[in-house]
Amino acid sequence: MKTISSFFIILTCQLFGYAQVSTELLTIELQKLMEQNSLEGCAVAIYNKDEVLYTNAFGYADRKKKIPYTVNTAQKIASISKTLLATALMKAKGLGLLDLDDDVNDYLPFRLVNPYFPNTKITIRHLATHSSGMKKSKYDLRAMVFPTKIPDLYKDLPFGIKRFLAKKGIKILNNNPQMPMKEFLFNIYDPKGKWYKKRKTFAKSKPGTQQIYSNNGAALAALIIEKASGMKYNEFVHKYILDPLKMKNTHFDFEIENPSSKDFATLHHMGLEVPNDYQLIIYPAGGLVTNVLDFSKYMSTMVNGYKGGNQILSSADYQEMMRPQINPDFNRGIFWEVYQKSIGHSGDIAGVVTYTYFDKAKGMGYIFFCNTAATKKIDQETLAIIDLLKKYYNKM
Repeated sequence: MKTISSFFIILTCQLFGYAQVSTELLTIELQKLMEQNSLEGCAVAIYNKDEVLYTNAFGYADRKKKIPYTVNTAQKIASISKTLLATALMKAKGLGLLDLDDDVNDYLPFRLVNPYFPNTKITIRHLATHSSGMKKSKYDLRAMVFPTKIPDLYKDLPFGIKRFLAKKGIKILNNNPQMPMKEFLFNIYDPKGKWYKKRKTFAKSKPGTQQIYSNNGAALAALIIEKASGMKYNEFVHKYILDPLKMKNTHFDFEIENPSSKDFATLHHMGLEVPNDYQLIIYPAGGLVTNVLDFSKYMSTMVNGYKGGNQILSSADYQEMMRPQINPDFNRGIFWEVYQKSIGHSGDIAGVVTYTYFDKAKGMGYIFFCNTAATKKIDQETLAIIDLLKKYYNKM
């Protein structure tokens, strides 16, 4: 027995030592990649269903002030925010407050009807799988509100299409009024709304038959949670998700008092610095602000749930949330991207690129947060980092 015990002690030490060497080598390789690329700063993590195995950060949160990007640096994570919306929806379902196949008009403060299919109901499930028939909204830019005017950053760009688009975009952003999420969505989707246009708002596709990504559809789902629970969406998320997981450094953008402090990353878009204090009227779709330490707790919990755990949600609700919905060809769960081998989400908004996915079979996943907006070059550099993370999580 003593010999067997000694063998396992030696084996455990060897495995621990191997894992330590792997993380050290990963750090070295990531540092080399960052020295070669144009990302301002980033944070990464590797997790499984039981724990967070690796976190690190590289580059700058603020290059001008020489503030390094650390694992405590917070930033918007864009559309990955929708994974919390998914969890909140399933929590509301688990509490008996709603059913995914309920008609959205049982909850919304105005009627949502596809005028091309007026007799076909739009369900919560349709919103959560981007199959409601709503078109991608040209009003996404109008959902971004900057507390202070954006300077004429486009003047630093050479003449051409990028300069033109930047100038046009800044003009729109500087004139966006703050308004309640309910009012914003009413203006787009109710025939009495000031922005309602049948052809630009709805597709000629029956609800449940075509996938069209919709940030506003996510915001409508959050309104439904508010009606069903009697709570503000952000309060519901804090009570049922963030607080139980002790995610003390995770908030929605409008809850943050001083986003310009050193705890928050400056953001960069097309080579220009973007004020990081902007807020999203449809904040459930992309307005979560967090750091890699906090969010890796959340993702580890999600993998644990997918593998049969029941923290936050029941194991049955995890399975429902992360299975392909509508039909097997849809790569959508309930606001999660569900592929043959992986589950997760990505995000892309002004000054931000984010990814988090986990391997369904291995139960291993990664996080990548970056304070530099997507371009073709940034995408290539990002994917090189992600490939490296995936290579190493197979060794842990």
